[in-house]
Amino acid sequence: MMISRSLALLAAALLTAGCIGRNAPPALGPLPFPADTIRAERIADGVVHRFIYSREGPWAINVLDVDLSRCNAIVAVKGADSAAGRIKTTAMLATLSGSRRVLGGVNADFFSLTTGVPTNLLVVDDRMLTPPSVQPVLAFDSAGAPSIERFSLSGADLRPFHPHEAVGGRPAIVRDSVILAAVDTFGQASFIARNPRTAAGIANRGHRVMLVAVDGRQAGYSAGMSLRELATLMRALGARDAINLDGGGSTTLVVADPRAGALRIANHPSDAGGERAVGDALAVVRGASCGR
Repeated sequence: MMISRSLALLAAALLTAGCIGRNAPPALGPLPFPADTIRAERIADGVVHRFIYSREGPWAINVLDVDLSRCNAIVAVKGADSAAGRIKTTAMLATLSGSRRVLGGVNADFFSLTTGVPTNLLVVDDRMLTPPSVQPVLAFDSAGAPSIERFSLSGADLRPFHPHEAVGGRPAIVRDSVILAAVDTFGQASFIARNPRTAAGIANRGHRVMLVAVDGRQAGYSAGMSLRELATLMRALGARDAINLDGGGSTTLVVADPRAGALRIANHPSDAGGERAVGDALAVVRGASCGR
């Protein structure tokens, strides 16, 4: 009897350990700076919210780590039927949550402060709302696979393909695990210098996407990152390819509370008035075939 009871307890322990292992966040690799705080919270199956703080920068970093192979998807959000208009990231995601289970998201492309029109390609659910520019685009094909491409219009057709979802950014900062020269040369010195940053990275042969927000312009708390520092961070997080999205006062990362389900801003936007209304956003959602 004692032997049978011991075996049963051992089997239960092994089963519990296996479940914990399956639900545990993926391990975080070495970072390019000393980290004073690292926290990880499971938002849903395959979606982890990380907070990393380093006094060296100082840097406050929020990461949404998304496993696309676990029935998660990333979609573009405008919050309006036309290209024009500015809406806060939280409001766009809250509206989307009426039809999809939203797990989090970030602000996306640069946009006109006057009209709210994104400056590069925006495709929402196969519908092109703004045309491409010469700058790179984070695109998702009909299977949800991500890539960073440059698009063009040939007549009414997008080349090299018509993405199912797409948002623009600039510049691409990592390609094939190599930091690109653009991190030191793109735009004015003030642009490549330390600023609040939003970025997206692709890893694990397209099965994993990291959405990242680095707070900035907050003395004593978080200084923001240069483009080179951002690229170094993205590569350390595992990104093989990465793109810089709109930053500054636009930088906003939203997560869904895994217990209550309510959406909340995880980072500290730098504008004095708090969260900024932006041109478009990216949302992490459960796959349409997985239910809410």
